[in-house]
Amino acid sequence: MFTIDRSENWEEYSQTHVLLAGKKSTGNPAESRNTESDSDSLGTTKSCISNTLRSHASFIERLESFSALTWFGKPLDLSPLVCARYGWENVDTDMLRCVGCKTFLSGQLPNKSDYLAFQESYNRLKKSLISAHDKFCIVAANPCPEHFCHVPVEDPTLLMVGFTERVKALMVVQDKLPCIALSKLQSLGYDEGQAGAYCKRNLLPDYDSTAQVVTLAFAGWTCCLSKKDVLQCCMCLRQIGIWNYLPMSHCSYSSEHVTEHEDQEGEPTVKKRKIAKAFDPIEEHNHWCPWIQPSSLPVLAMATNESGQTNPHSYLAWIAAIKVIAPGLMDKNAGLACSMKTSPMVEGLRCFRKVIKSWSSKKSGHQPFLQSTEQL
Repeated sequence: MFTIDRSENWEEYSQTHVLLAGKKSTGNPAESRNTESDSDSLGTTKSCISNTLRSHASFIERLESFSALTWFGKPLDLSPLVCARYGWENVDTDMLRCVGCKTFLSGQLPNKSDYLAFQESYNRLKKSLISAHDKFCIVAANPCPEHFCHVPVEDPTLLMVGFTERVKALMVVQDKLPCIALSKLQSLGYDEGQAGAYCKRNLLPDYDSTAQVVTLAFAGWTCCLSKKDVLQCCMCLRQIGIWNYLPMSHCSYSSEHVTEHEDQEGEPTVKKRKIAKAFDPIEEHNHWCPWIQPSSLPVLAMATNESGQTNPHSYLAWIAAIKVIAPGLMDKNAGLACSMKTSPMVEGLRCFRKVIKSWSSKKSGHQPFLQSTEQL
């Protein structure tokens, strides 16, 4: 199921290590000094290469090599993030190659319908991400830091820096941003208007960012540097064209634009015309994206109960990040916006608008406001 190959480019590097390892001193001081100098030089070179391949920039380059067309149907333990961390890049369908030792590794898995075969191959492939490297590979012993694969909820400073950078990038295209689907966000306790006001008041008072910009930045989205009309996730690198979604000018409409017309009997009927859908900043992430994976809050951000004990909870990473840099924003029933939704006065106004609408409909006829209220 798995194919491991060594490229010719690695043979010269490997032979050099073997020769140096087997080279013995003849007792000549000059030769000993030369050997030590060669060893020091080789050690310095290996260290530089290792640091380069372990850098975040190199990690991102490997991550960008993965595509949904060439690496799909893999569990989270075999996600592009994990593969890139251990030095693998995606060079073909279900095919990996180490950027250090140039070893090839097949990542093809059997159909999940055969559970035993799938599980066996899956476990073997997980181990191969580490063991399949050449024994002299400088990446195998020094994978990238694990925090490259997670949202840094334990570091408020780093979270804030990333959030600020995303806001600044999105502000460039804030007039072109798509309409955001808020139903799922609201069900999780997020209020867009409240978030925009909180950001303006507490986080970025010097930035004139819209509530849509703040929402997208909180959810991990930024503007692609090379394509201004493309949104990109800062973790999974998924790119979304703005033109595929409902523009902001249509945000007052639903995903199905509803218009009324009269039938032959004069009764109003409903006609629906489908248009582009709104952008869901949560659903559009790759399924393996760290922003939508469970994450535990750090101790300092945990809620405290009446007895003074902390209550550790697991949240989606983007919610945990908000709770760290914007405390109280995601708490239920907090703030004016949340209280207004359940206010009896607001509910009364809604009922009053329904009554007014029924009075002005063609079926009931147009009745003067004062006369109608007297009849009530």
